[in-house]
Amino acid sequence: MSFRPENGERGGEADGPPDERPPEPTREPTERRRGRPAFRPGLVPVVAGLLLLVLLIGLVLLLFSYGDSAGGTSIFEDSIETGPEPVVRLTNGPGRVSIEGAEGLENVEISAKRYARGRNTAAAKENAADVPVEASSGEGSTLEISSDGGGGTGVDYALRVPPGTVVEVESEAGDVEISDLDNNATVRAESGDVSVEDVRGSIVIEAPRGDVTVESVSTETGNAEITVGSGDLEIENLVVGILEARVESGDATLLGRFSGSGLVLVETGSINVRLPSEDTNDLTLETRVGEVVREDEQGSE
Repeated sequence: MSFRPENGERGGEADGPPDERPPEPTREPTERRRGRPAFRPGLVPVVAGLLLLVLLIGLVLLLFSYGDSAGGTSIFEDSIETGPEPVVRLTNGPGRVSIEGAEGLENVEISAKRYARGRNTAAAKENAADVPVEASSGEGSTLEISSDGGGGTGVDYALRVPPGTVVEVESEAGDVEISDLDNNATVRAESGDVSVEDVRGSIVIEAPRGDVTVESVSTETGNAEITVGSGDLEIENLVVGILEARVESGDATLLGRFSGSGLVLVETGSINVRLPSEDTNDLTLETRVGEVVREDEQGSE
């Protein structure tokens, strides 16, 4: 008797034909199966060329942006006959302004230092020489001086004028100094410090961004109107009919002697008073955020 496994298996080979398994399917590359194109070595030079082009364009733009790296100056001088009591109106962009009265002078002497930039020193000096300085006579004895050279240029003015000159200055950016005048002075300086000294006439000062110093101004029948935005105010030896001084953000200091009446108002900051007490009888000192400090025998107020 013989035995056969139920599944037809024997201890050795099976009775039927060998198992036939279907072949495994061929797999495509992952990039193709996902719809991605295969990498092409020919793209390397193209990409490298584009990167090089972008780099060259950036380099050219950089050179242009730093092309005017040298600075140069040029001096303009003129003397204009005006008589002993002219009105001088000066309008300036970037640059300093200095106006000084000179005894016996009946001309306005103008010295203007113009500056500009260029690719090199020689080019910068040529550009500076092209910055216009205009001086024209108006009605009566009015002299109007102005300059406008565009971006990257500026003018520093130094004027000598007759002491009886009425001065009006409008400055965009730069310090303004007025001294030794027997007449009125008006200064509007958008950005920069203002100094008025030895003036015997009414004064009007507007300085949104900058410190203001007023020293030895004497006009018993005139007024002093001072407006300071962000900056400090210092007043020393002032004789006026009425003083109106306002400071938005900064300290105000009063020194020496004061004669007259009026108001000193500080929005944010302190008022430091170093005057004899009798000099402030008709002067109101007021702060919104700050204090009024007296440095005399009365102590602090």
